[in-house]
Amino acid sequence: MADAKSPLVFGCYLVIVRDGKKTHSMVCSWATQVSDRYLLLCIGPQSETGKLLTVGRRFSVNVLLREQKPLALLAGTKHSSAVDKLAGVPLASDGDVALLSRAKKTMVCRVDRLLDVSPLGDVTGVVAEIVAPAQEQEGDALLLDEVF
Repeated sequence: MADAKSPLVFGCYLVIVRDGKKTHSMVCSWATQVSDRYLLLCIGPQSETGKLLTVGRRFSVNVLLREQKPLALLAGTKHSSAVDKLAGVPLASDGDVALLSRAKKTMVCRVDRLLDVSPLGDVTGVVAEIVAPAQEQEGDALLLDEVF
C-alpha cells in the first residue's frame, strides 16, 4: 500500500465555481495539464464545489502563490456551505467566471467530460478545456507539501 504522502510534487490550485450568485472554491492539488488545451483534475466525493462541475460548466483554476497559504488552508479544510472562503479576497471576472485577482496563474476552463478514475469509484476525473489564455503574475507558486 502506498504511503499517505506522495513522492510526487503537487501544486496548490484553487478552483472557483459560481452557482448563481454564490461563489464556491476548493483546493485541488491532483491536477495536471495533459495538453496545450486540456487539464485533468481529480475530485473527491466529499467536495461540494466539485459536485458543481458538470459538463459545459465554466470555472477557474488559480495557481496559488506562497503568500496565499492562509487561503489554501481555509479552502482546503472548510466546505463552501459552512464558510465564505473568498470573503475579502479580491476577485476578477471573465463573464460568468470568477478568478483570483492575484495568483501565479489563472485559467478560465470549461468542463469537457467527467471520468471515473478510481477502481473504487470514489474519485471523479474532470477533463477541462482551457478556454482563454492563462494569465501569469510574478511570485513563487505554493506547493501542497508547504500547506498540508
